[in-house]
Amino acid sequence: MAQGDFITVGLSGDRELKAKLRQLGMAALPAGGRSLFESAENIMSISKEQYVPVETGTLKSSGFVQPPDFEGKSVSVYLGYGGVAAPYALAVHENPRAGKTGGVSPSGKKYKRWATVGQYKYLEQPVNENLGNVVSKLKRDLDREFSRLGR
Repeated sequence: MAQGDFITVGLSGDRELKAKLRQLGMAALPAGGRSLFESAENIMSISKEQYVPVETGTLKSSGFVQPPDFEGKSVSVYLGYGGVAAPYALAVHENPRAGKTGGVSPSGKKYKRWATVGQYKYLEQPVNENLGNVVSKLKRDLDREFSRLGR
């Protein structure tokens, strides 16, 4: 992946959720956006607390979740790492040795500094592990919105 590319996660195949979205119509968008944003915030917290490699803290502090973006009949929530860490965030994310080097290069050379915690796939793994929770929360939040609207 090139810098600036996104991993897209789509929720599909859940008949009950799709039926609920059809019933709610456009009222589902704000509720769905809020729900997805809250789930993304939770995933980012998990990523920062348990997965992201930390050497100086710059990468960890660059984590972000953008507010929902509404376009037509869809809503998107973006989360990621970047800012000043953008030049190396993706390289660390894809490096199987991230957080696991013990301060030694593959050739045996000692590093001056290295991450002592974390791992690669520091965002992808918590996203994948929490997709079921995202879907469950989205269903609950849409049910609550459905009840509030009296439908």
